[in-house]
Amino acid sequence: MVSSGGLHLRPARDSDRRALWRVHTEAVETLCQGVYAPDELNTWVSLLRPEGYLRPDRPRTVLVAERGRRLVGFGQLNCRAGELEALYVVPDEVGHGVGSRLLAALESVAWGDGTPLLGLDASLNAEDFYRHRGYVSLHPARRPLTQRVQLACVRMQKRRPLASSLREPSAGAMTST
Repeated sequence: MVSSGGLHLRPARDSDRRALWRVHTEAVETLCQGVYAPDELNTWVSLLRPEGYLRPDRPRTVLVAERGRRLVGFGQLNCRAGELEALYVVPDEVGHGVGSRLLAALESVAWGDGTPLLGLDASLNAEDFYRHRGYVSLHPARRPLTQRVQLACVRMQKRRPLASSLREPSAGAMTST
């Protein structure tokens, strides 16, 4: 699909399920440590299963990022609902553009599909990441994992850019003030 800087994005395949689970688990266990209580993290991770990804009864756009032959991140988008449902990167790739590239590619799919708004529930450790990429915080929210455990998060959204801002400006489109 898209490749630059040794990073390659492509649609997820059924054979990626275990790798998606691994990325998700590593990201939660490492990057959310100190943000959420140990029992919240343990509950979150215990609910993750390889067979929970790429379910045919829940069609989604799922992109993966690979560096070399290693899957280092993934993102999941529900265009119909206008919802970014997941974006996870392995800890040793955080800060190397993996999340930004995945997010930009998923936004491009959503905007191309005519989605007017993208919403998401950002984990507390990811709020700044999304804010720096144009998402606006709407309100604090809770993501129920079990009856006893509900993760604090932040409801965020981003409006589809105007059609003119989706295109590159032409070289002769300079104006003077």
